[in-house]
Amino acid sequence: MKKDSGRGNDDEPQFMRPLSLAVHGREAVPRTGIVYVACREIRRIVSRPIYLVMLVGLPFVSFGLLLSIFFQGSPRNLPVAIYDADHSALSRKLIRMLDATQSIKIDGSVQNMEEGKAEIQSGKVYGLIVIPEEFEKWILKGLRSKVVVYYNNQFLLAGSLIDRDSAMAVNTLSASLNLRYRENSGEQSAEALSHIQPVSIEAHVLFNPYLNYLYFLLTTLHPTLFQIFIMTLTIYAVGVELKEGSAEAWPACAGGKTGAALIGKLIPYTLSFILTATAMQFAQFVWLDIPLKGHPIFLFVSTCIFIPAYQSIGLLVVAATANLRLSISVAAFYSGTAFAFSGVTFPTVAMPLIGRCWGYALPLTSYLKIVVDQTMRNAPVQASLPFLGALVLFAAAPLIFIAPRMNKLMRRPQYWGRE
Repeated sequence: MKKDSGRGNDDEPQFMRPLSLAVHGREAVPRTGIVYVACREIRRIVSRPIYLVMLVGLPFVSFGLLLSIFFQGSPRNLPVAIYDADHSALSRKLIRMLDATQSIKIDGSVQNMEEGKAEIQSGKVYGLIVIPEEFEKWILKGLRSKVVVYYNNQFLLAGSLIDRDSAMAVNTLSASLNLRYRENSGEQSAEALSHIQPVSIEAHVLFNPYLNYLYFLLTTLHPTLFQIFIMTLTIYAVGVELKEGSAEAWPACAGGKTGAALIGKLIPYTLSFILTATAMQFAQFVWLDIPLKGHPIFLFVSTCIFIPAYQSIGLLVVAATANLRLSISVAAFYSGTAFAFSGVTFPTVAMPLIGRCWGYALPLTSYLKIVVDQTMRNAPVQASLPFLGALVLFAAAPLIFIAPRMNKLMRRPQYWGRE
């Protein structure tokens, strides 16, 4: 029995049929348009929990997870073992100074190097600090002594913090001993200080002087996760129409207009993602007091374009493959690697050409440039306009291919039902 595309059959779910208006017991011409396609999509969203999970649940869960990880701002009290072979007053003073630093917590002592190595390999501590024998004796004789720091630099952040704070504590102790020796030799304090450090560095940290990883990572990692949800849900919402064979009823609700069908389908997701992103940015900049030194309206506009940019990329993928499973796999590869090539943690200029090209092919790269410029750097809007233009290009350019291709996929049954 041939299926009637205008009215649907009795086995077809109600939300897959074009909406119609009954007049005096007879069915009138179906009402069509963007609004009706959007209403149809809202009924689909409500009827399937996976839509709500991807649309609302996972974005907020991921935000909460990132917040729980980085809420403290910067790592503190990283466990470090100490091997004190001297057991002198000076070695104990150095241990107290090390323990007083922000990132190091002396988590017990070991009796030999092998025990310290085992502690690092087991993951109980991030580093081992070795104070040699006759440490105090050599220092008091005016001889040079070494404090050795071993740390696991596979944990790049923990290793760099331990290296920094241990060097700071040792250098402070060395400078204080040198200062006391010179003062005891008759030098004035100012003169002694000039001899200890004849050339000093005056450093001014321009952005994020607090070294707060909440400011740096929450504002960049969350959009990275967000773009995965946007792209995946866009592909699923469109691809499932082809997989389930409901692609015929979908454009019928739009009066056969492919553009209206696409716009009507994506509008509910776009608005929902915009509201979710706005709520999370409000939490970041108001509740968590993350600096927003730039222009909030410009950041909001950029977010509103960032979402359609990834929706457009998602449409491009599903239009090119006409296969839901393959489209999801392509989206995972495309969006899953985005943060590594965005230039936030590893500078774009230091990447090889292929890495830079891949980074420029990601909307996330342009958006994170805007986020960093407008949150921490207080950059003028003019500096961020090229990145906003790139987002507009990502949102608009794929439509040249998407419109004719989706028109074909919606109307040809050979593209339906593919796994």
